[in-house]
Amino acid sequence: MLSTAVPSPLSPPPAPRPTPGDADPAEVYRDGLAHGELRFQRCRWCGLRSAQVSVICGACGGSEFSWERSGGQGRIYALPRPNATGEAAHTAVVELDEGLRVRALLAPVAAYRLWAGARVELDAPTARAEHRPIFRPVAS
Repeated sequence: MLSTAVPSPLSPPPAPRPTPGDADPAEVYRDGLAHGELRFQRCRWCGLRSAQVSVICGACGGSEFSWERSGGQGRIYALPRPNATGEAAHTAVVELDEGLRVRALLAPVAAYRLWAGARVELDAPTARAEHRPIFRPVAS
């Protein structure tokens, strides 16, 4: 006699098996920073590029992304407020050469080397770069 097991309506469904494309987007981003890379997502449905880690595209609602690597070059778009303290005092908005804007930390340098429009490049990975990239001014 062949027995067919019927799952109980109270038992949870079996967990799906992870596939290589199922990696946590935040983990992929942090892994890139740890290896000195600044990664950004591109929606496979509409092509929108985003520097913000997401699981849903803000333009079309798509949920499939590919990862691309930035060249790590850009310009300071906005500096922190003069009265900012703590990490906020070192946080700026950087416009990448790819056209994306990212919130980033600025490497400690003399204040006269920092101004809106100053060229910057991705700094070597450090323990501080866990969640945000660190940029350093370069000679222009």
